[in-house]
Amino acid sequence: MKTKVIFAVIAAAGLLLSGCSKDIEMSSLPDAENVSKASGVALDADRLFGTWEGQTSVGTTNTTHFEQSYRVEFQSVDDKEAVFSHWYTDASTAMRDSVCNQEYTYEFNGNTVEMTPKADAKSRGAVRITGVHTGDNKMVLYTTQNGRTTTMCTLRRTGDPEPAITGVDRTLPQAGELVTLTGRNLQFVDHLYLPTATGEQEVSFQAVTSRKIQFTVPSGITLKAGSVRCQATGAHVSTYSPVMFCQDCVFFREFSTNGAASPTYIGSEFENTISITQSLFDKVTVSRADNLPDGHALKDVTGIINPEYMLNFFGNKPVAWGVDTGLDPSTGMLRFSFGDRLQYVIDHSGGIITEKSKSAETAIQMDIYVSSNGQPVWNTGFMSFRLDKDQGKSLTQGWFGQTAMWDTDNEVSFADGWKTYTIPLSAIKATESDQYATIGNLASYLTKNKKQAIIKLLNYQLDAQHPAQALESFQFCIANMRLVPYGIPSNTKD
Repeated sequence: MKTKVIFAVIAAAGLLLSGCSKDIEMSSLPDAENVSKASGVALDADRLFGTWEGQTSVGTTNTTHFEQSYRVEFQSVDDKEAVFSHWYTDASTAMRDSVCNQEYTYEFNGNTVEMTPKADAKSRGAVRITGVHTGDNKMVLYTTQNGRTTTMCTLRRTGDPEPAITGVDRTLPQAGELVTLTGRNLQFVDHLYLPTATGEQEVSFQAVTSRKIQFTVPSGITLKAGSVRCQATGAHVSTYSPVMFCQDCVFFREFSTNGAASPTYIGSEFENTISITQSLFDKVTVSRADNLPDGHALKDVTGIINPEYMLNFFGNKPVAWGVDTGLDPSTGMLRFSFGDRLQYVIDHSGGIITEKSKSAETAIQMDIYVSSNGQPVWNTGFMSFRLDKDQGKSLTQGWFGQTAMWDTDNEVSFADGWKTYTIPLSAIKATESDQYATIGNLASYLTKNKKQAIIKLLNYQLDAQHPAQALESFQFCIANMRLVPYGIPSNTKD
């Protein structure tokens, strides 16, 4: 489910990382002195594996006191990955900004760990970090920039490793389909439960690696919207997937106009798409499942096919896809009234999404399949989801969400079929406004003002992590577009 959200990043001045929110105004801190690194003390690799935390503070009064908190979750030495978190707290207001979780790789020599930010974290301002174990489960973090070494913080080991789910490849699977959960420390999971109409149902699973669990959706049970729960009995912890099985949240299933001609499309999934001066879609075709290419759908012993329909973004056959020279290519688009579709979900989701649901806590999802140069991979281009198609053509326009699942370090493979593609509504900056902070208000505004959404695929150079390349053949297929709750529940103690 994980999606790369593409923003123009402006680095914050002063420390290591750009701030995660604008809620807190950073205090002015003195320049750090150049320091020498401490001598390392031997640390068993099994003790490195776990959670390390620390805090620094400056100022002596409520108006000047300013705290910074740090946490590093080291994965096993075999994985050689870590998650670095950093946040600020203003003592005068007790406000804390959102935790910055940034992924690192690391090398450990027995007393010192060298942490290198992954490409996505580096693009957001993360830097190399050196951690030196100084004894008694204490670790000092250092950075070196422009020849100057500075001390970040002293961490203490605060906990053993816990499993955590960070994503799922299919959030709307049918019986017989294989689902992959990704995360950290998943080798500790020993029970897996699905949400059903009669309570949780335990199912068998396979722990492929410490980063991956797979299970097959069983037949004969009635699933309901909810999270998969993975229990780690030894750690006394349960960890959860994003919300899955939201069948009642689908607002585009057949991409049908019900055979209606312009102008109204009443009763169709294009209802309230007001203007008739343009096509509803261009170079977009619809196929039933029995026409899907191999790999697009799974047919189990019961004959269930998922998904039933798909929309081919450039037609039934792959097309040559050159690099776009601008942000508004003339072919390949789907146009509809998003306000109408939001209201449809409010009315039909059984309370999963309501008028009071926060826009920032929801996401657009769809099931997709991509083929590039005959291979089932997505490795160029991005989707531009525009809530108001008439708002110009800027990459940073507040009504546009520019997102992709892939980056240069992660070509997304579809060799095993469909994957869920997620676009958080928070990727569309207009939803930060109080005026559009709830789904009800957003739907009302878009409908009353006759705003039309448009989806386009762009093969355009965005940044170093998302370069564009020309393809001899390309196909992009979507199905089951929906609005769902977005986020991953926190771990719970059993």
